[in-house]
Amino acid sequence: MKTAVALLCTLGLLFTTNELRAQPVLYGATAAGGPGSLYTINPLTGAMISNIGPLNDALGANYPITGLAFNPVTGLLYGSTGNSVASSAAKLVSINPATGLVTVIGSFNAGPVNSSGTPSTMADLAFDSAGNLYGVGSIGGPQLYSINLLTGQATVIGSTGLTSTTGGGLGISPGGTFYGTPTASRFGTYNSGTGAYANIANPVKPVGGAYGALAFDGNTLYGLNLGSTPAQTHLVTFDLGTGVIADLGASVGNLDAIAFSIVPEPSTVALLLAGAVGLIFNRRLRK
Repeated sequence: MKTAVALLCTLGLLFTTNELRAQPVLYGATAAGGPGSLYTINPLTGAMISNIGPLNDALGANYPITGLAFNPVTGLLYGSTGNSVASSAAKLVSINPATGLVTVIGSFNAGPVNSSGTPSTMADLAFDSAGNLYGVGSIGGPQLYSINLLTGQATVIGSTGLTSTTGGGLGISPGGTFYGTPTASRFGTYNSGTGAYANIANPVKPVGGAYGALAFDGNTLYGLNLGSTPAQTHLVTFDLGTGVIADLGASVGNLDAIAFSIVPEPSTVALLLAGAVGLIFNRRLRK
């Protein structure tokens, strides 16, 4: 019995410690015309915490990433690839957040190509709370798309009436509101059923350019300001009602995508703890 009690105390301590320490991790990926690499970012300052490594597949091919999103149901990390390299252009991929290993799922097949034959990719990605994936197209206007997780196929939901994507950030709140930065001068919301866009404000850009990525950490919306040159990026937070930003600081050069990891609900951790405790006492009673 002493052993069981000791183990119970240890598990209780671990549970308490995990509750105190469990915080989502902010990941960032590079593109903006350069190679893809995966980083962890300080959400308080925008500074790099760690360089996880290049975003390569098993054969060593590199994938610049324009959008990142964690599936809230499975915890898996997904990305949208840039369209500067034909062999890796405009695809949905999954990413191992511990190593940066990329696995290709399939092409978006979304929207028109530009005059040089470049296909449209997703400027940003976001999941709703049910695990449905959405994106904003990079060519043919910042239209809202739904994305098939098994094939990568993107299906346009409807037209925004806007013809050019400059930014294209997308973030979905816990309550299901779709926020976007479709162009450099716009911050607003998308109608998830029709794709229609409603503007809130012209947000301040600390380094010029546009907002190429949005991501929620709970009820706080973060944005990535891509400057007039790829080396300039700043992390900010948005006031959801007014579009007023708080500039947190400079971030990694060429960064083009951000996403917060999924932290298990306290109830989930409690169930795991209860199961472990039950197993311990059952084993003791059998002896």
